[in-house]
Amino acid sequence: MPRAVPMAIREQVVLRHRTGSSALELSREYGLSRQTIYNILDKSKSGASLHPDYEYCGKVRPRAGDFIYRAVRCLRTWHPSWGAEKIRAYMQLLRPELSLPHYRTFTRWFHWNSQITPRLRSTLPPTPHKWAKKLHEIWQIDAKEEMQLLDGKKACWLNVVDEFSGTVISPPVFSL
Repeated sequence: MPRAVPMAIREQVVLRHRTGSSALELSREYGLSRQTIYNILDKSKSGASLHPDYEYCGKVRPRAGDFIYRAVRCLRTWHPSWGAEKIRAYMQLLRPELSLPHYRTFTRWFHWNSQITPRLRSTLPPTPHKWAKKLHEIWQIDAKEEMQLLDGKKACWLNVVDEFSGTVISPPVFSL
């Protein structure tokens, strides 16, 4: 991300250029690109202020009087379960002549206004798993269906594993 060049360095660049330093020398000395040096020198030649334009930094937030911004905030307040995509689609249906921003812009506005609601996750109560304490107490059975063999035939089999030892118990194979 580009950083603003401090005012003191801007003034030094202009003074050094007037004393005969080239843009290449100045860019190497101050660690700035040549284009940045040229921009500073162009500003000084045109008589414009050398102060950085901080108002153009960062993301532009919408004004409170913006119709679309106000409408999005209202819809989110009235329908907190609606997401940004649904609100955008609803607004497009109501006012097709409006040029709406991307739905991700709506999401950013929700963050700025603290209108993000955490998703509710339905969680099942934890069930305790009873692990096998001895051999052949619990078997895990998994069906493999219509697996193609090397010769092109299809076969099905049951994969049976003893949970305690982890050994595979001779799976029966059925050809189709």
